[in-house]
Amino acid sequence: MSEATIRQCHFPGDLVYDVERDLWARQDGDGTLVLGLTDVGQSRAGHIQVVSFSRRARSGTVDRGDALAVLESAKWVGPVTGPVAGLVVALNEVLLVRPKLINLDPYGRGWIVRLRPASGEALALVDGWVRGQEALERYEAKLRLPFRSVAGVDEDFWCVHCNEWDV
Repeated sequence: MSEATIRQCHFPGDLVYDVERDLWARQDGDGTLVLGLTDVGQSRAGHIQVVSFSRRARSGTVDRGDALAVLESAKWVGPVTGPVAGLVVALNEVLLVRPKLINLDPYGRGWIVRLRPASGEALALVDGWVRGQEALERYEAKLRLPFRSVAGVDEDFWCVHCNEWDV
């Protein structure tokens, strides 16, 4: 699947998605997983203002479900959790001073964590993570639901991109 667009939200076809948490993962050729926030996630959060990496992520070894980072905007705070147990090999430290990279380039310079899965851990086996047509179908269903805006009003949801904002 090549990149797809739903309601102005971009979905690269080479990624695996946790639709519930609006996270993406990509397995690189060296076996490491790169994790980040999806276009839907960055749009729903608004301008990301703070990125904090957990002590657990900084220690290197993490278990499935551990909080690796916390992202904060003016209207939202949420964790980035590890989909598998493994070794954190890189944290995107640039985000500490330029957190808006998550908004500007969520699938590129806005990556959050890179980890090497523990032996026997495979992203394909993790519940809730999907790819391809299944990911698109789940996002289509999710984006059809009314979205409670910061104004407390149910609205249709469309992705907004930071290059359209004054940040």
